[in-house]
Amino acid sequence: MTFRSLTRTVGLLALLLLPLVGAQAQANRIGYLDPDIIIVQMPEYTQVRDSLQAREQLIAGDLQQRENELRTKFQELQELADSPVLTADARQEREQEILTMQADLEQRQQVGLQELGRYEAQQLQPLLLRLQEAIDAVGDEMGLALVISARANNAPVILYASDAAVNITEAVLTRLGIEITSDAGSN
Repeated sequence: MTFRSLTRTVGLLALLLLPLVGAQAQANRIGYLDPDIIIVQMPEYTQVRDSLQAREQLIAGDLQQRENELRTKFQELQELADSPVLTADARQEREQEILTMQADLEQRQQVGLQELGRYEAQQLQPLLLRLQEAIDAVGDEMGLALVISARANNAPVILYASDAAVNITEAVLTRLGIEITSDAGSN
């Protein structure tokens, strides 16, 4: 087989496969959305947000109380520092008590943050499930092969989307029965 006939055969094969590639590209449409925009517009989100804020205030109140106790103990120690009433052993005991209280406060801060994270995940779970069901339904209706998030941790993930990619944020909002606001399809 000569180079010319090989080139002609490859060219003919490419022409024959071109419609298949186009059809495959059409079949594998990609959709994207911004789930954060949708979640904050879901009616249940207000309840979740309020519940989370209440839990956060409860934890913050406990931490503030402990911090005030620590501050009071420290001030008492400073006031007694020059007093002949406070022995070296008593001073060391109070310093150790303050260090223990400070370590306890720091540990409770960490535990509080972890608790808030778990609580938020627990409270958001029903919303995320409902959102996923709507995404699945819209994706099926629109014949999408893949749906991706336009954002992650408040940073854009999609830097470019051609006309072949479909923003389904508004379709999912509609599916959930949420009124579309002007910023819903901005991505």
